[in-house]
Amino acid sequence: MDRIRKIEIDLKREISYIINAKVKNPKVSFVTITDVRLSPDFHWLDIFVSIMGNQDAINEGMRGLKESIGFIKKNLRERVKLRIMPKINFLYDTSVDKGIRIAEILEDLSRKK
Repeated sequence: MDRIRKIEIDLKREISYIINAKVKNPKVSFVTITDVRLSPDFHWLDIFVSIMGNQDAINEGMRGLKESIGFIKKNLRERVKLRIMPKINFLYDTSVDKGIRIAEILEDLSRKK
C-alpha cells in the first residue's frame, strides 16, 4: 500500500469521527464518508459522502458540510500531523443510490419470474 493511500485511510477515519462526534450543525446528519482522495501534492482532499434522505435532505446536508469545513479542518489539524493541510472539497457519492436502484430492479425481476 502506498503512502498516500495510508494517509487517505487515516483521514477518512478522522473526518468520520469529527463529523459524527464533534460537528453540531443540525444540517449535518445521517452523513457517511464513503471515500477520500488526496491529491499527490497534498493540496486537495476530495471527500465523498452519502447522505440518507430525499433530495432536500441531501442538499441541506451538503450545505451543512460546506459550512463546517473550517471547523473540520481545525479539528483535523489537531488530530493528523500533515505538513500541508489540504483544501477540503465535499462531493456527493451517487454509487450508493445506484446500488440501491440496481438491487430494486433485480428484486423486481425476480418477483416477475
